[in-house]
Amino acid sequence: MHINGTYYHPTFLYESLWCLLGFIILLLIRKYTKRKEGIVTYSYFIWYGIGRLFIEGLRTDSLYIGKIRVSQLVSIILILIGLIGIIINLIKRKEVKK
Repeated sequence: MHINGTYYHPTFLYESLWCLLGFIILLLIRKYTKRKEGIVTYSYFIWYGIGRLFIEGLRTDSLYIGKIRVSQLVSIILILIGLIGIIINLIKRKEVKK
């Protein structure tokens, strides 16, 4: 988008498309995962976190703590929570099979 001779990314559009694709992927995860305890939620955290991490890098009106954008920091935390949750879920699943 060009506004007053300056190029801006339509981040709202990028995020909408990212969330729509994520919704479809989460439905597939839900359908094909046998044990669903938290997997869809943790997958959402990872998916949304990755999208926000990159989309927020395109924004020009972000809140900063030092040189780090707050929203990107929150995105990294979401990704880590999702990864840790899935790992814990997989470990518990292996313990149940024993």
